[in-house]
Amino acid sequence: MPRLVQLSRGLLVVAFSVLFIVGWQNDAIGGGMSFGEAVNKAGRQRMLTQRIVLTYCQVGLGVTAEVSTRRLHAAVRLFDAQLAELKDGVDDKTVRKAIGQVEAIWKPFKKIALGPINRNSAEELLFWHDDLLHASHKVVQLLQDRSGRAVAHLVNISGRQRMLSQRLAKYYMLKEWRFDGMTISQEMTAAHREFGLTLEKLRAANQNTPAINKELDDIALQWTWFEMALTLQKDQTYRLVVADSSETILIAMDRIVEMYERLSMR
Repeated sequence: MPRLVQLSRGLLVVAFSVLFIVGWQNDAIGGGMSFGEAVNKAGRQRMLTQRIVLTYCQVGLGVTAEVSTRRLHAAVRLFDAQLAELKDGVDDKTVRKAIGQVEAIWKPFKKIALGPINRNSAEELLFWHDDLLHASHKVVQLLQDRSGRAVAHLVNISGRQRMLSQRLAKYYMLKEWRFDGMTISQEMTAAHREFGLTLEKLRAANQNTPAINKELDDIALQWTWFEMALTLQKDQTYRLVVADSSETILIAMDRIVEMYERLSMR
């Protein structure tokens, strides 16, 4: 009888351990936040690094200045809020260290973003913004790797499409604001190529539901229009077209990321 009790206890311990490990891998990273939610949130931070510069440039250029100012301030507030949520919601030491690196760059970046809007300050913002992007991307990658689920990769790369929509529009506005040069042209070409390739990769994903496929088909049509808009320059009207097109792509991609996040929780 004692052996039977010991065996039962041993099986219970093993079963509990397996449930704990599976639950940790598939559902939560700590602080009640699921991996899908954490990857989505960190990916949105990555997008905001580009959106802040984009809206800053739009204010500087006078492109729907009032709306762009509101969007700039909203993006800064959202970055702040999500940074706090990630700090509170993630227990992993390596990820927390990476979040700390984001926070260190964010402080001077935020100060410039909320300061006077002019070309000199824009140059200072550009000094920091790619470092902030890379630091934010590192957090996303770490979270994806620790999730242990293939669908987390789809949350990551679909979230990166949000960033690329803002990055492409940002480079367009920088050119319009006379920040032209070989580096900007090369980066714009690279972002354009990455968006197109990733869109095809997403459309081919086995995990897609019919609803996701429909959204991706719509994105493909919007992407064709956005590509054309990016070639139009030297006119205030064209700036408005690019601003509107990038916003449409961003909103649509955000819906798709949310769909992939829900898949990651199944």
